Amino acid sequence: MAALPPFLLVFDISALISSSEREWREFSRVGDCFVPRAVLEEMQHLGDGATESSQEQTAREFIRFFPVGGWKSTLSIASHPSLKPAEGHALSKRARLALTVTQTAYGLARNRSDALVILVANDQGLMQRVRGLGVTNLCTIPLVALVQWRRTGRKPPVVSHQLQAMHTTVSTAAPVTSGKPSRSVTPTASPPAAPLSPPKRRSTRPAFRIPIANIFFNLLTLAIVGAAIALVWHLLSPNSFARFWRQLPFVESPPVKV
Repeated sequence: MAALPPFLLVFDISALISSSEREWREFSRVGDCFVPRAVLEEMQHLGDGATESSQEQTAREFIRFFPVGGWKSTLSIASHPSLKPAEGHALSKRARLALTVTQTAYGLARNRSDALVILVANDQGLMQRVRGLGVTNLCTIPLVALVQWRRTGRKPPVVSHQLQAMHTTVSTAAPVTSGKPSRSVTPTASPPAAPLSPPKRRSTRPAFRIPIANIFFNLLTLAIVGAAIALVWHLLSPNSFARFWRQLPFVESPPVKV
């Protein structure tokens, strides 16, 4: 089973205002938690005096929690054609903040292609804009889905779907051996081969290499066969064998009596 990519949680102000310090600590166990710099500044502004006392109290709790909770602020903003505001149309403060949050989540996804960036928000318009980007390693879930994920350990369906899309993209992509940009390789000339030695002239004389043991064995065999033939000849025709024997050069003839 393939290892899961890191989860990077990006929080919109709508999700932070609706949660508590206990939940913030639990969210850190799901993945690395990031807050866009613009959202962090807005939380500080609400802590100094919000219209609703509950929002002011939550903002103050978060400002105290942030330095010690292990969360991080990010300025990873990237532009996208669909994230540009219409010309001649003035954005409200809320719309500008939502646009900045979307650009931050998109920028973080581009900078961390190895991770799944999850934008946590309760703003439906913001979430719809993120879905429209169609980025493989970027998705968005509401706050309640993250709370349920943390309590049950079961990933929201959108997260599981996005993980499958990432796995498919990695499987079909060409293998990359290095993070550095590839460079065309110019074929280099091979070094000249060493001159071949002239073939050795083979002798035209036949080489007889018969082992001495074979010669001795053959002679011994002939001697035994010859002795057997002589013995049979002597038994069958003694006179004929005697005449043949006396004719051999190494047999000395008996002296003739006078």
